[in-house]
Amino acid sequence: MKAKQMLSILTLLAICLFTNAQEKAHCLDAQCGFQPGQVVYLFGDQVQLRAAPTTNSKVLKTLPIGMHVVVLEAHENSWRYKGMDHPFYKVDYKGTEGYILGGLLAIDKKEIQGRTHLFGLASIADENYLLIRTLKDEGKFQEKQLQLSHSTFFLKDIGVKGLPNLEGILFVDFVAEACGIEGGGVYLFQDAGSLHHVARLSQVADAGIYYFWEEFIFPTDEGGLPGKIRYKKEIGKYMDTAAHWKKTQTETKDFIWDNNALALAHE
Repeated sequence: MKAKQMLSILTLLAICLFTNAQEKAHCLDAQCGFQPGQVVYLFGDQVQLRAAPTTNSKVLKTLPIGMHVVVLEAHENSWRYKGMDHPFYKVDYKGTEGYILGGLLAIDKKEIQGRTHLFGLASIADENYLLIRTLKDEGKFQEKQLQLSHSTFFLKDIGVKGLPNLEGILFVDFVAEACGIEGGGVYLFQDAGSLHHVARLSQVADAGIYYFWEEFIFPTDEGGLPGKIRYKKEIGKYMDTAAHWKKTQTETKDFIWDNNALALAHE
């Protein structure tokens, strides 16, 4: 392999690995379980805090969705919940120690303009899903589910990015395990206290060979347009790396956020 092509591959691989190095990763493996001392929030509602790590032990308290507990330790006992095996965790709730099944604990929590979103996991027909429960008034909640493209992902609150009439943007960032593996992510917009699925974009690159890249360019991004979202898709093929010979095909569309959906922007 030519030296320049090898350098290009190593550079892109470093970028792939470093991009999310400072973010908190979530995954489906046991290594991403809850740690002692971690404050976590209840994803389940009317969760039973039990005296022992079994489903038939004494109930010490019944807790509503969104309450927080402190993890003390994981137990070897597990139980299947929403298609996945979860260990029981010994937790502390305001001085009372007991056990809660891990699947009833949220893997993350995001607050956007006073609205709380809690995240859980499920496996349905051999497909993995991210569950999002948005807390409403009087203890109620709405649930959305997103199919996960990868077993590792990040949850990012990226603000409004300069868009008017929007409360916030949540980005589910899929992690490509290596360059050459598809990444990308899902955008959800919060409007009037509810999350709306906007788009699922794909990104994949194999250094020195090809790339397929979809992205949103928001008003506050470099090259952004006031009040608009620019969708950009670029497909590239490297013909001769040493000669900097590359063929590309680019497509762009401009959108506005209107009536809880993307609409083509017109002059």
